[in-house]
Amino acid sequence: MRLTLDNSFPRTRIFVLLIALALTGCGGGGGGTSAGNGGGTSAAVVPRFAYVANANDGTVSIYTVNAGTGQLRHNGYVAAGTSPSSVTVDPSGKFAYAANQFSNDVSAYTINANTGALTAVAGSPFPAGANPLSVTIDPMGKFAYVANQNSASVSAYAINASTGALTAVPGSPFTAGSGPSSVTVDPSGKLAYVANQFSSDVSAYTINASTGALTPIDADPLTPGIQNFGPVPGARSVTIDPSGRFMYVVQSSSNLVSAFNINGGTGFLTSLGFAATGGEPTSVAVEPSGKFAYVVNFVDSTVSAYAINASGALAPIGTAVPTGVSPVFVTVDPSGKFAYVSNTATNDVSAYTINSGTGALTPAASSMRSGSLPCAIAITKGTTPLTYTPKFAYVANLISNDVSAYSINAVSGVLTRSGTAVVAGNQPISIVVDPSGRFAYVANQNSNDVSAYTVDAATGVLTSVGATVAAGTNPQSVVVDPSGKFAFVANGGSNNVSAYTINAVTGVLTSVGAAVAAGTSPGSVSVDPSGRFAYVANFSSNNVSAYTINAATGVLTSVGAAVAAGTLPGPVTVDPSGKFAYVANWGSNDVSAYTIDAATGALTSVGASVAAGTNPQSITVDPTGKFAYVANIKSNDVSAYTINAATGALTSIGAPVAAGTNPASITVDPSGKFAYVANANVLSTTGDVSAYTIDATTGVLTAGAAVAAEANPYSVTATGTIQ
Repeated sequence: MRLTLDNSFPRTRIFVLLIALALTGCGGGGGGTSAGNGGGTSAAVVPRFAYVANANDGTVSIYTVNAGTGQLRHNGYVAAGTSPSSVTVDPSGKFAYAANQFSNDVSAYTINANTGALTAVAGSPFPAGANPLSVTIDPMGKFAYVANQNSASVSAYAINASTGALTAVPGSPFTAGSGPSSVTVDPSGKLAYVANQFSSDVSAYTINASTGALTPIDADPLTPGIQNFGPVPGARSVTIDPSGRFMYVVQSSSNLVSAFNINGGTGFLTSLGFAATGGEPTSVAVEPSGKFAYVVNFVDSTVSAYAINASGALAPIGTAVPTGVSPVFVTVDPSGKFAYVSNTATNDVSAYTINSGTGALTPAASSMRSGSLPCAIAITKGTTPLTYTPKFAYVANLISNDVSAYSINAVSGVLTRSGTAVVAGNQPISIVVDPSGRFAYVANQNSNDVSAYTVDAATGVLTSVGATVAAGTNPQSVVVDPSGKFAFVANGGSNNVSAYTINAVTGVLTSVGAAVAAGTSPGSVSVDPSGRFAYVANFSSNNVSAYTINAATGVLTSVGAAVAAGTLPGPVTVDPSGKFAYVANWGSNDVSAYTIDAATGALTSVGASVAAGTNPQSITVDPTGKFAYVANIKSNDVSAYTINAATGALTSIGAPVAAGTNPASITVDPSGKFAYVANANVLSTTGDVSAYTIDATTGVLTAGAAVAAEANPYSVTATGTIQ
């Protein structure tokens, strides 16, 4: 039985569309529903996490999700195969899978239930067909299915419940139509459907409950063999509502979303008609109650909303809502409160609140940058409120050549010594802890090297990893990228930046190769939250150098000419969204603000600089991205600012807050509740650390008691845990 739909679309338009969508490098995943397309864990005792497949980077970005506001927060990334186009998580929340379009395989990961971190499963990646574009898991978490666009097939795998490893199902791969781009499984786990983009139809299968094998459902019993349901012009994305009664297919070539009734006994499809979308729709998702559906429109850069009536037909809800540029994927979180859209041209994820009565979308929070060319999004179902708990603080003491460690009282923010100071190199000037909290690194200014330490998870005490690693001349700043794979050091005397790989087991640093040229006297290096870009403030040349970071090797490549800053720029930092960068200018007593180009990483000035105190020495942004703080080493105070979420512009909160003598460094703990300032007291051999609480609404700092450090504390950092 062939379905009758509008078949009058222009052929030339299909050709142009296929080229445009191929250039995105993304597949046509089925969106996130309870039917196994977006995945999710049934465990309610863990936080919620989100994952985004970045096709150009070969990575999967990791985010924590605020279940109350929908806000995403960067939590690192992990390597995938070549051009990952789809990502999903299993119903238990233990495993995640990414379909890699150009390496023709599937990456498998275990999910850390507390942090959301991904760790590659033994044996990963697992072979797939040609151009795997979409991966989904059945509702019981027993089987995985992958749509292979160029081999016109579906690969089926059994999932090892203990390890997450994939084993090909007997008979796999199974024949599909031409250009399968999206695969979905119904909530019962009995039926599977594939949208075939090139043959403009839908393949239907029954699933063997024991083996996971697929058996084609013959749409026309009078004609032997697979007779796919259609025509469905340019079938790009398919999903099923939570009841399992209705299916929706995006038709990219005809700007429609088709609705079908599913016969639960036979799997047969009956057309329910279609609704208009925006230009070149690429993905469809149904929210968990089954009342509303959402479609992203690639050309229009919008998301359309629809009400689902009792019969399964779609009715548009108002006008389409703007997204980022060139969206390709939409999903709804398991609570049904929020929708998320990945935008390939702006390299970010937009978040929306869903009106539970009308289904209308309203922007929920500031968009969050992703890796390059974000495609599919998967969200786990954890419901435990996300809590960042401050744990330890570390201070590098310039003159006593050591590092002080402190534990942080999670309620008051008070610091308490953790053991005795540990030896560093000569004049340690910068300290950083890797994102996992397992390793710490210190740049030693006068011995031209980097010290490495392991961190005791219970006490915070540091233990030297071994011999220091050579850096350039006069290293001034050290930073670790969000994945924890790479470290970078700005060498003020040799005018370059050193790059290192980090041994994931020992923490040992290994040089990536020759240092990369920077400006004159680089004094600070920072990495954006996506891990794609690095920025170096050049003290004597009054500018900022920008670099792209190779996600596989850590190699830096200059973005282009350095961008002007103020006089004698010292530190540089990037806000948590990855959209803005800030530089404190020591000589001109002000702060420069920049927007970050989502594609290239290039900086563009936001406008006039904003006044700071005398000789601003350090700048940081709180984890919410709402506030920025600057330590002014000569005026002995801290300037505070609010950040405009749309433009990145800074506005002074009020008069600076007093610090100790010669505040040289400021940091905010991961919870965003406390700030700490290392007071160098440069004319003495003493020093201390000031502690402040942060007003979550206004950003105002309230001073607490300072604690002693060793001689001339010059850099401070704070760590925490996710719970």
